[in-house]
Amino acid sequence: MNIPFTSKSTSSINKDPEKSLVDYQNAKSFLERSIQDYNQKVFSSSDSTEIPNFEVTRIGGDTASTSFSFSNKEDILDLIGYFSKNYDDLSLKESFTDEFRFYGGNEIINISPPKYGFPGKVSVSKIGGYENADLDAIVNAYKLVTKETKVDTVEDRLKSLGVEIYKTDPSLTWDYIAGYEDVKQEIKDNIILPLQHPELYEEIVKGTRKVYESIKPKAVLFEGPPGTGKTTMARILANETQTPLIYVPVDGIMTKWYGESERNLANIFDTSKELGNNFLFLDEIDSLATSRDGNMHEATRRVLSVLLRKIDGFESNDKTMLIGATNRKNDLDSALINRFDNSIFFRNPETNERQSILENYAKHLPQEELKEIAEKTGEISGRALKDLCERAERKWVSKRITRPEIKELPPLEEYLDSIR
Repeated sequence: MNIPFTSKSTSSINKDPEKSLVDYQNAKSFLERSIQDYNQKVFSSSDSTEIPNFEVTRIGGDTASTSFSFSNKEDILDLIGYFSKNYDDLSLKESFTDEFRFYGGNEIINISPPKYGFPGKVSVSKIGGYENADLDAIVNAYKLVTKETKVDTVEDRLKSLGVEIYKTDPSLTWDYIAGYEDVKQEIKDNIILPLQHPELYEEIVKGTRKVYESIKPKAVLFEGPPGTGKTTMARILANETQTPLIYVPVDGIMTKWYGESERNLANIFDTSKELGNNFLFLDEIDSLATSRDGNMHEATRRVLSVLLRKIDGFESNDKTMLIGATNRKNDLDSALINRFDNSIFFRNPETNERQSILENYAKHLPQEELKEIAEKTGEISGRALKDLCERAERKWVSKRITRPEIKELPPLEEYLDSIR
């Protein structure tokens, strides 16, 4: 669930976002929108199940109160257990025949079983306004008393956060990307081998270090110009190690809602750990964490704070490894760059590599013609070479439609024209 925190928070990078106060209007707007989105995922239009009521109100001054209904006896114990677990200082102060009332700091939580048949009612009030953790607790308590029918697996929850999970694909091998032998070797040495032979690395480190520490990489940065195969190489890496790749596009994290972007990111990190061994691939990471040397936007500062904290929280036995990809390493915050164990540079392909790439997209041309195209393209990316071939193909299709007597595949000249 994407739960934002808005607020009166300071811009300090060390500020804990979970402790940020949320003004009433933003809390009300977010809670109602979150519950509406959740209900749309869980309840179909033909569902005969009664959807629990949900309401957010103000009780004088800054005190906010959220209430919702529940429909089973079992929900009472579940709710008491849930709130006791999530509020360390929660205690039962009063107990009535028809109501359980708990106090926890400024929180007042009432769980009211019905006198005559269900539904019952829960209310969560907070003097002075909600914090982000309160919003989290309210939404999850609501989910506790509803029956999830659609979003119930780790993969479903990740997808609901806007990510894509790439499973292993036998067609993606090292040969899928022509050339780049130096990059492939770096990936093998710095990522694959430590994962496949951890005991050997442990033996070496124990013999070389005064104080033992794991050298298993926690985070690796793929840097280089656009179109040089960073995402494709990450998928090949995942395939070679038989490990799922969680692809996180920037638009899957960044939203217009104040505070929601960093919460999205935190939820993605936390949920990915439940999936088991995986690579968490953050594409265009520079859009999330640009340098603090200039005038960093407050929203970016909070996202960066979460990102740094999550990387720092990785343990040597964690099943998730972060791979960040950027076209602009110089724009990255220095604190973030220092968190990466290794940086692998993806350059534009050289002439012989461009020729090999062209073999994938113009296999009907002889080698000398492929070499001629490669020499005349200059320093362009593999993606640009693919685009060039697609332009030549589209133009040739157009010619064949207007001139049916043409039967052959596009000739060299068509590709050279596409360069110009």
